[in-house]
Amino acid sequence: MSLQGNLTQQVEAYHNWKKELIRQIGRYRLWLQDNNLFSDDISARIRHGLELLVEDELTIAFVGEYSRGKTELINALFFSEFGQRMLPSQAGRTTMCPTELFFDRNANENYLLLLPIETRIGDLSLQQLRKQPERWVKHDLDERDPEIMREVLGEVARVKAVSTAEARALGFDEGMLEHDRNNPGKVLVPAWRNAQISIRHPLFERGLRILDTPG
Repeated sequence: MSLQGNLTQQVEAYHNWKKELIRQIGRYRLWLQDNNLFSDDISARIRHGLELLVEDELTIAFVGEYSRGKTELINALFFSEFGQRMLPSQAGRTTMCPTELFFDRNANENYLLLLPIETRIGDLSLQQLRKQPERWVKHDLDERDPEIMREVLGEVARVKAVSTAEARALGFDEGMLEHDRNNPGKVLVPAWRNAQISIRHPLFERGLRILDTPG
């Protein structure tokens, strides 16, 4: 069986497990009501549990050394119908920041969200910054135009030149960074701290989330 087929089966099994558990919780709630054991507190707890269950996702992280084919595998699994690499994976232009792929069922739209690398300076965590949409740069993704979508997704590989002092302030070890040949004395750092890609795909709609990491 192919990797795609095996993954599809496992995600479908996870989706069906959630549906069955939600159904059983609904039956349990009816049983409580029929036996006069229901209360506002129990109702709130069940509602909260159901909300968590509906929002729960199956996350798979792709982890490995630099340029070992992580992004190439993601391209093959989730973007093969476009007939080209949608995420940058060629030598020298690969994933530069942690990139999450999923489908935003609430917004029901395709988009790319990018968090500037400068947000690493400060005390706000990534989880806190997720609740501040004004800090993110948003690009719409149009599946009807794969060429434009590929160009937009290429943003995840963008780098910027900074001084070694700026690199240290951002939390990088300048000894591990590439020097900018066009700007002596400067090094290259990722332009973005995190990328969020919402894209309509059957597996993502079922609750799968992919995390692509830099090497």
